[in-house]
Amino acid sequence: MEETRTNLAARQAVLRTWLLGMLPFAAAAIYYSDVLSDLAVRWWEDPSYSHGFFVPIFSLYLLWEDRRDLLQSAGEGSLAGLLLVLSAAIVKLFSHLFLSPYLAGISLMILVSGVVMCCWGWRAFRRAAVPVGFLIFMLPLPQPAYELISLPLQRVAAIVAAGGLQALSIPVLREGNVIHFAGRSLEVAEACSGMRLLLGFVAMGVAVSFLSRRPPWQRVLLVGSTVPIAVLANAARVTVTGILYHGVSEQLAQGFFHAFSGWLMFLVALAVLAAECRLLARVFPTPQGGTS
Repeated sequence: MEETRTNLAARQAVLRTWLLGMLPFAAAAIYYSDVLSDLAVRWWEDPSYSHGFFVPIFSLYLLWEDRRDLLQSAGEGSLAGLLLVLSAAIVKLFSHLFLSPYLAGISLMILVSGVVMCCWGWRAFRRAAVPVGFLIFMLPLPQPAYELISLPLQRVAAIVAAGGLQALSIPVLREGNVIHFAGRSLEVAEACSGMRLLLGFVAMGVAVSFLSRRPPWQRVLLVGSTVPIAVLANAARVTVTGILYHGVSEQLAQGFFHAFSGWLMFLVALAVLAAECRLLARVFPTPQGGTS
């Protein structure tokens, strides 16, 4: 009986520590309200980052699923967390100087990590590392980095689509990112580069890899495969657009289908990833309960 009371008192003490530790997060939310509002506007207005709304939700889900271990690992805070809090303040200052939303978002992640370490110590910090790290997918890439990735994707989509159209006996000529048909041309513009699909799908792949409870090497394989799956899915989208453009209707190819095909290809890519998960589970079965 006495032992039960002791355990209950210990749990209540941990819970009080946990709840009090939430106060710094509330203060951080107020201090970073401008950053959070800017991110929300970007997610709403830029289709390339519309998945950003779901990223913090998934991070919270991971924390909730791991809540028991997090409560048990919570202990005395570490002063080392103050260094992270100070670093976050410095990075936020630089984000204002360079007008960089990306740096502002990184600053927010550093601050959350610092608060966790300050309030609950190193063990809780390690337990929360994955949910906090996943927040990186909610941040818009710096424009130079976006263009550095987007331009090669446009070229790959044009090359694969032109090859697919020629294999279907449709006469085309590719010049750079432009596919020439008889008397008209189809440009693989930045909006058709597949960046929207790639950014959201990589984030989805990371989420699926954690939910799959597979061994670490299989999780790495799943995440790594998201890039070629997304690239090929977008190339297929451009190919089908070319088929419609050539044989059906230019308005259909550049109108309804162009808007709808992005979501369709995301579902196709997700189906391929799910099939990969099933294949791994069948070829490399894990013991009952899987690997966490």
